[in-house]
Amino acid sequence: MAEYESIHGTRVKYLTSDPTLNSSTEGQVWYNSTTGTNKALVQIKAWSSGGSMATARFALGGAGTQTAALGFGGYVIGTGDKNSTEEYSGFSWANGGNLGTARRSISGCGTQTAGLAFGGFNSLTATEEYDGSSWTAGGALSTGRRNLGGAGIQTAGLAFGGSSTTVLSNTEEYDGSSWTAGGALNTARADLAGAGTQTVGLAFGGNTTAVSSSTEEYDGSSWTAVNSMNTARKYLAGAGIQADALAFGGITTANTNVTEEYDGTNWTTSSATLATARRRLGGAGTRAAGLGFGGETTTQVAVTEEYFSSIDNYDPSSTSAWASGGNLPAAKNGMGGFGTQTSAITAGGTSFTATSQSYDGASWTATPSLSTGRTGLRGFGISTAGAVAGGESPAIIGNTEEYNGSSWTAGGTMNTARYIYGTAGTLTQGIVFGGLTPGGVQNATELYDGTSWTSSPGSLPEGRYAVGGSGTQTAALAFGGGNPGFSNTSTVSDWNGTAWSSNPHSMNTSRRDFGFAGSSQDGAIIMGGQEGSASAVTETYDGGSWTTESSMSTARAASAGAGTEALSLTAGGSSPTLQSATEEWTAGGPASPTGAAASTLTTS
Repeated sequence: MAEYESIHGTRVKYLTSDPTLNSSTEGQVWYNSTTGTNKALVQIKAWSSGGSMATARFALGGAGTQTAALGFGGYVIGTGDKNSTEEYSGFSWANGGNLGTARRSISGCGTQTAGLAFGGFNSLTATEEYDGSSWTAGGALSTGRRNLGGAGIQTAGLAFGGSSTTVLSNTEEYDGSSWTAGGALNTARADLAGAGTQTVGLAFGGNTTAVSSSTEEYDGSSWTAVNSMNTARKYLAGAGIQADALAFGGITTANTNVTEEYDGTNWTTSSATLATARRRLGGAGTRAAGLGFGGETTTQVAVTEEYFSSIDNYDPSSTSAWASGGNLPAAKNGMGGFGTQTSAITAGGTSFTATSQSYDGASWTATPSLSTGRTGLRGFGISTAGAVAGGESPAIIGNTEEYNGSSWTAGGTMNTARYIYGTAGTLTQGIVFGGLTPGGVQNATELYDGTSWTSSPGSLPEGRYAVGGSGTQTAALAFGGGNPGFSNTSTVSDWNGTAWSSNPHSMNTSRRDFGFAGSSQDGAIIMGGQEGSASAVTETYDGGSWTTESSMSTARAASAGAGTEALSLTAGGSSPTLQSATEEWTAGGPASPTGAAASTLTTS
């Protein structure tokens, strides 16, 4: 058998302790005489799927981190330049405040709560600042441009390259209110990417009269040409800092999925490639934890991918499971619920009660009561900005009540009074659909803006009651429930902001009146429900299929749900007796990083 020395070219080191674990020890093997083990260090690199954007688009700007990113502007074929902003949580995208000026080929920098957008087609000099909820105008660029590079933070931004009537080398520095001239790039170009800060910046790739692999480093006053990328490309995205950067996607002569890492001296082509080769995508994050979103293939896409690259050990994969939580103060069913697994609200329920309670991840605490007691209501939003609407009291009503974390106040009244309907979205961008009225099973859809309800012309393909929902006001999912013939269904429908369409991915089990939660149109969970009797069956949805998961400990129908498909809870319900039990769901996952540590090969 071949020896390690003949394969690797060096002997296995004999050490009394593990060496310092960094890139210089990656791939090496050594013997630790203290522990009596052979060890090695291996670098893991991979792209994985994230939650899809609500609006597919390309030529958009990006900022932030892998778990708190910002995507803004861009272009949609057929409808033109966009002003919409989306915020990424590390799991799903939610709508943020709109840009003051719709534009594409825009650049940006900063964070999710302190972002900066500048340049772009049709608004070449415009700069806007984001505070986590809204954009305000900032100082204008001195040189208007599009397809430019960006780096830095909101109060110390860097804009470089781009094009107006020709490709540019100009650099400008932003101080939080105005732009001033900086040092010029050595290679004038557009369609490039950037990383780093205002005083330690990086520019790479782009287009002169041909695609470029050029890389330049900025020291706060001048640019220096350094080693080029391995793959010349334009319309790429970047992330990271000057000495630890990431480049991905773009176009050579065709869209590319190639990823490269920069260590401050050289670019290395990563073994991991984007699942969707594309150009004009948004980028955010770091070299070790990058994020790519949106972009263009032959059309705009909403795809999000997350990059991981680190010298790490991994925890073993985990199994999805239910665990017992704290009991409700009183057993009941028919409650409305909203929030997260560790910060949830339930209200109303059995006997048209008005009581409400909050959950902190361990126990329930009584909170102020609703003004109108009711059952069969539904909720949407988070624990500090949520709402419940509709229900039986005992007549069917359309009243809305909003919760701010401490008290309930009256909101707008639904145009169609209903109960046991589907819902999704937030307090200021909510959506309801289906339900029961005195006239029978509904297919009507209504939208809530935090003040009033608007009837939408878009109706479910068929009426449904006791139906589930997840997603947003512009990208929602409706699933299961009872149909107009009062039979259970496994039907799934997609909402695009104006109309419903049939989703081909039916649930595995037809049922109604279940607990439900979810983060997006591509992520939902069903908890129990009514099949013929109360059920304990759990199903999750990932955008492509439904998976039957571990069952709950307690079969139940008409329970309240809150959270996401990864972390959720269900409380109360009936089976057929009223329940007070809470169960918490944690989705399993693949191996995950735990920090740099050597992998044990053998033990002697």
